[in-house]
Formats: sequence, C-alpha cells, structure tokens
Amino acid sequence: MIMQFTSGLAFLRKQALQVSVLVLTFLLMQGCTSAPTSLNYYLLHSTNSMPLMHSAAQKVIILDKITLPEYLKQRGLVYQTSDTNLHISTRHLWAEPVEEGVTKVLTSALADKKVSLNRGDQYLNEESTHLSLHIEDFISTYEGDVVFSGQYTISSTANGTSFHPFKFKATIENDGFSSSIKAMRNAITQLALHVDQSL
Repeated sequence: MIMQFTSGLAFLRKQALQVSVLVLTFLLMQGCTSAPTSLNYYLLHSTNSMPLMHSAAQKVIILDKITLPEYLKQRGLVYQTSDTNLHISTRHLWAEPVEEGVTKVLTSALADKKVSLNRGDQYLNEESTHLSLHIEDFISTYEGDVVFSGQYTISSTANGTSFHPFKFKATIENDGFSSSIKAMRNAITQLALHVDQSL
C-alpha cells in the first residue's frame, strides 16, 4: 500500500513538473512573439534643401492653407493596393504631419524658381499674392506611381482670384516607402512649376 502511494506521488510530481515546463515554455514563447516591432519614420522633405534668401526672391506668395483628405491625416504611410482599397501602415510612419511636409517641399521647389513661399504669420503685406491648396489625392499606387491631384487658388487684390486644378503622376523607381517618398517629392516639384507659371 505504501509502495503504491509512493509511486503515485512520484507520478504526480513528474506530471506537475511536465506541466510547469510546458507553462514556462508557453510564457517564453509569448514573450518572444510580443516583442515590440520596430517603427520606421519618414520625412517628406529633404534636409539638403537650402532656404531662399528673401532678397533673392523675384516673387513672394503667402500660403493661406492646405487641406488634405482624411486618409492623409493619419500617422501611417498610405499605399493604394487596388482600385478601391488603401493600406495604412502601422510600422512606417510620418515623422511630421503630411501638411507640414508638403509645405516644406513646395517651399523648396518654389525657391528654385526664385519664388518665396511664406506663411501668413511670417510675412504681412496687404498687396501680397495668396495661395490655398486643396489636395484630393496624394498616394503611392499599386500601378507603380504616385498620384497627386487637387486644386489650388491664387488670389491678390490686383488680379482677383484664379482656380487651377491639377493632376500629376511621378514614377516610383524601386520598391519600398523610401522610393515612394522620392516620387512624392517629384510630384510636388511638378506642382511648384505649375504654380510658378500661374503667378
């Protein structure tokens, strides 16, 4: 009887040890799978661009506002996966709001045309020319390009208000978000040329 009790106790200890090992292994595996994923942050503008000296500007315009579609107000980079679907990344994020990035790239691209783009709080002049930008789409697509479309308005006391619809495409040279962002910069540069010609 004692022999049976002892062997039964040994069996229970062995079972308890096996269960403990299984639980510990499971917890370790959970710890490995729930490790934080790395996040990648991207700038739309290039840090290599040089600001335009105000004295070198041939034209000065005031940027009143930029309006964006809802999907560009997210932190995650957006990619169009089909004619109807978008993917918003949770690991590839903008380092700054898209509106700020667009402003910086547009300012730099216009500076190359000797046009100074300023915010209203930076430059006050009642006779200034004003620019408002309404973006409808600004997205990398499954077809291998960036689509940039919308409308901008130029207004001044001397010339009134004019409306300019636009749609530009820029080819994405390689896979990945970095190449998409370079194509986005190229699309904004096309817009800057269009704005310069409209002034």
